[in-house]
Amino acid sequence: MTAFTKKNYRDVYPAVDPSRPDISQAGKVAVITGASRGLGRLAFAASFARANAAALILLGRSAEGLAETERMVNDINQATKVLSIAVDVTDEKGVNEAFKTAVDKFGVPHVLVNNAGALIKLDTIVNTDVESWWKTQETNVKGTFIATKAFLKHTGDTPSAPTTIINIISMSSQGVAPGLSSYSSAKLAVCKFTQFLASEHPTITSINLDPGIVATDMAHSVPYLAPFTGDTPELVGGTAVWLSSGDKAFLSGKYVSVCWDVEELESRKEDIKESKLLTFRLDGEFGGA
Repeated sequence: MTAFTKKNYRDVYPAVDPSRPDISQAGKVAVITGASRGLGRLAFAASFARANAAALILLGRSAEGLAETERMVNDINQATKVLSIAVDVTDEKGVNEAFKTAVDKFGVPHVLVNNAGALIKLDTIVNTDVESWWKTQETNVKGTFIATKAFLKHTGDTPSAPTTIINIISMSSQGVAPGLSSYSSAKLAVCKFTQFLASEHPTITSINLDPGIVATDMAHSVPYLAPFTGDTPELVGGTAVWLSSGDKAFLSGKYVSVCWDVEELESRKEDIKESKLLTFRLDGEFGGA
């Protein structure tokens, strides 16, 4: 990825250390999808626990994996309450029921991390099967839509407390690489979806977060990514905590990489807020004939 900031990081650094008091999540309830493994567990659940979140709602397909994530959270911070619900994010009824259960137990959540994603099959367009190609789209796009819609039903248009939606996307949304047509286009769709969220819900901060290249199962499924893995789950989670603290409205609808220096982003907030920087659009010279 081309660097947007002068400084760039691959591991957690002081500004995004989730134990910092100024980015504490104390009193907040966070919902994390795809929480049964990978970044859902090691980045987001771990970091929000370290940031003293009041409660974490862990959603994922594997009950066994969710139980392991819950044990990890308890080891990190016993004061953070946990509710684990096994559900597929593409199951609208199941997701709606999960949110109702969460709200009944902990109240309206303040943070949604749409982390659930999938790369079902790495193959060229002509060789991949329709079912695999479309399942990748469903998990990444439909799943994000369903979870976000359920979240918004409870927050309302004017939440009583600062509210953040973080959509986990990918640097592959920017380019073209053989075999990634479904995954890349799905993540690009999520990027645009986030821009619509920012427009339709201006009192909620909605951000696209690129997690870099962490050595997860998904990254390992793409052989040519192996030499580039090196970003840590702690960097990813710490950046998400930072985005969920204070006033980050200047980044709403924008694309943010975990590798970028957040202090520099903050110093450029007026320029970022008032421009089309960090958004997807068509570049070109347009005008009349």
